[in-house]
Amino acid sequence: MITYVSEHDVKSSLNMKECIEELRKAFMSYGEGLSDTHPRDRIIVDKNILNTMPGYYAERHLAGLKTYYSGPKGIHFTVLIFNTERPQDLYLIEANALGQIRTGALTAMATSEIVRKKSINFTLIGSGFQAESQFLGMKEMFNLDNAFVYSRNPEHSKKFADIFGIQQAENLEVLKESDVITTITNSNTPIFNYSQLPDEYHINLAGSNFPIRREAAPDVLDKSDVVIVENHDQALKESSEIMGIENKSKIVELKDYIINKEKYSGKKTIFKSMGIGLEDVAAGYVILKNMGFLN
Repeated sequence: MITYVSEHDVKSSLNMKECIEELRKAFMSYGEGLSDTHPRDRIIVDKNILNTMPGYYAERHLAGLKTYYSGPKGIHFTVLIFNTERPQDLYLIEANALGQIRTGALTAMATSEIVRKKSINFTLIGSGFQAESQFLGMKEMFNLDNAFVYSRNPEHSKKFADIFGIQQAENLEVLKESDVITTITNSNTPIFNYSQLPDEYHINLAGSNFPIRREAAPDVLDKSDVVIVENHDQALKESSEIMGIENKSKIVELKDYIINKEKYSGKKTIFKSMGIGLEDVAAGYVILKNMGFLN
C-alpha cells in the first residue's frame, strides 16, 4: 500500500526538537556500521537535473531515498520510504518543508556535539527560506546570549531580524564576538576570511552542494583544526571548500566524530553540510511516527 504524505502533514508532524534527536540517533547508528548512505547522484541533461540520495536506517527498519527534480520550470522534493519489515508499505512524502527543517536540525545537532558551551553568541549569514530553520534549530539547542543575522541584502536581513526578534548585523565585524557562525547562502564567492574570525569558533557551512559555490575563503578551511563532513566522498565531489583543503587528513565524517569525540581536538572547527539520504529517512520516520503509521 502506498501512503501519500502532504506538505501540510509534514509541517504539522515534524518538530525541530524531535528531528534533532532522531538525526543524532541516525548518525550514531551510521557510525556503528548499522545504517548506511551513499553520496548524492545527479543526472544532468541540459538544465534538467534529477537528484537521488539513498539511505538505510536500521534502527527504525526503514530504507528509502530523497529524490528531487530541478529545471527551468521549477524544483520539487520528495522522500520515498520502505518499511523493511513490511516492504509492501511504501510512503511518499512531499519534502520541501521536510528538507528545510532537517537541514536546520542537522547543523543544530552537529553543533551541539562539537560545542560544549550551553550559552553562545551566534551569527547567521543568510536570511532566506532555509535560514529560518537554521536559527530555530540553534535556538532549540543553545541559549543565545546574542544572535545576529547578516545578509548582503540589508533589507532581507532587517526583515528576518524583525520576524525572529534578533539583531541585524550591518557588517561582519560581529564575527569576532561569535562562538558559532552558520552560513546558508547561494554565494559563488567567499563571504568572509580567516582574519575576520575570533581565536575560537565553530562554523557551519550549510549553503551549497555545488562545487561552483563557496561561502568561506580557503584560509578559513586551511587554518581550522578539524573539518567535519557528512560523507567524505560526497564532500570531495560537491564542495569547493572541501576540495581545496591543503591538509585533507583533518577531514572527518560526522558519524566518526560523534562516536569517537576524544580522537579529535581543536578550538577551530567547521562542519560542512550538504545533505545525505539517511537524514531525510530519519526525518521521515519522525513524521510517520507522529502520524501513527510507525511505532
